Amino acid sequence: MHIFNIFKVKKEERWLVFIMLAVFLTFNTLLIISHYHVYTMGAHGGFWSIFTKNFRMSGYDNWSWITISGMRIHFMTLRHPLYLTFLYPLYLLNHWLIDIFGYNFAVYFMAIIIVLSAFYAVVFAYRIFREVMGLRQFDATLLTLLLFSFGHILIPSMVPDHFIVSMMFLLMTLYICGKKMKKRELLTAWQSFILTFFTAGMATSNGAKIYLAGLFTNQKKFFTWKYIMIGVILPCILLIGIQQAQYYLLEVPQKAIISNIEKVKKQKDPKGVEEFQKKRNAWQKSHLGQTMSKGSVLDWLDGSTPRSTTLVENFFGESIQLHQRYLLKDVAWDRPVFVAYNWIINYAIEAIMIVLFVMGIIFGWRKRFFQMLLAWFACDITLHLILGFGITEVYIMASGWAFIIPIAYGYLMKGLSHRHRQILRGMLLVITIFLWVYNGGLTANYLLNL
Repeated sequence: MHIFNIFKVKKEERWLVFIMLAVFLTFNTLLIISHYHVYTMGAHGGFWSIFTKNFRMSGYDNWSWITISGMRIHFMTLRHPLYLTFLYPLYLLNHWLIDIFGYNFAVYFMAIIIVLSAFYAVVFAYRIFREVMGLRQFDATLLTLLLFSFGHILIPSMVPDHFIVSMMFLLMTLYICGKKMKKRELLTAWQSFILTFFTAGMATSNGAKIYLAGLFTNQKKFFTWKYIMIGVILPCILLIGIQQAQYYLLEVPQKAIISNIEKVKKQKDPKGVEEFQKKRNAWQKSHLGQTMSKGSVLDWLDGSTPRSTTLVENFFGESIQLHQRYLLKDVAWDRPVFVAYNWIINYAIEAIMIVLFVMGIIFGWRKRFFQMLLAWFACDITLHLILGFGITEVYIMASGWAFIIPIAYGYLMKGLSHRHRQILRGMLLVITIFLWVYNGGLTANYLLNL
């Protein structure tokens, strides 16, 4: 399999992926028109205020809009080493267009990236069910639609953040490695290089998943000098080099400028700045969990947020079903860490889905492909639930792991008798329809009333 030929859409996939394309285009359009005149202002400077005051969806960042608009870097390139390289050419083009037309095209450029990534995420998800797992066309379609009905799979398909791009690369990796396992072929060193470079480039934590994919696919032959040097070490060196170059060429000079702006602002309105900081710090102290340490890497980790409530309301809750109250609010600004559902049916659906998920694990755990997925899932459990990284808004990480749920359902389908498979199929169809109506309806209503 040539790694770039997989982007060609096959005849069987067309109706599903183009219907989903229409869905993604619709939601991205609703997001842009919600503050159309503000988002497309061609002002030189002031982009941070323009976007942060008007965009707020569940803690997802709009840093990409700000970067493309005015080359201000507010995300951590250490955690996303390739993302700035990805956005910089768009900034140059947009900067030129702003000078000519006085109109900011950043939201359109980012929408193209998000929609294309979501489109191919659907393609690769469907192929995993159909070609890797060997499910019937109806079942593969149903499980793909189920995956994208999840609250925090749907939301990343419209917000200007890296999550759906990252998900697309992870699903592509699963598809490629799943096909390799099925054909008893090896993942080549250069294929590993490409997958690691782009996937870990979007989020460094993804690097561990690519290495696990290579290990499960190649097994003992993973440990060859060629594979280790080209497929593991080389992409790491390049990503570190790119990140460091970006840091010293762009971030260090920017930090000096921002520091001066903050100093001037504080001199002009010391009371206003102090009041804002007090209010902000008071909210975070009373609503967010306590980090393990201050001023170190442990500052990203949280040992105080209750794990059991997190599992119910956020990890398996909000990730799949949005909460009606505090809908799409940001925990760093105006949402409590935990919100209860208004309806008992939400908890009933969550319980059913978890039970089916556990049953799917039992039916699929002997398959090497699913063992690889479980190893990935263990990484997410360790990072978010055990160490507590991002635990107060853990649902926005769902696009990095939630695909294991419908894949587990696929193995459950394959293991059941015809009669029980029909019952499962009916249950999943009802849940899928409910989630699309529920999550899609809440999201559309939110965007239309911004």
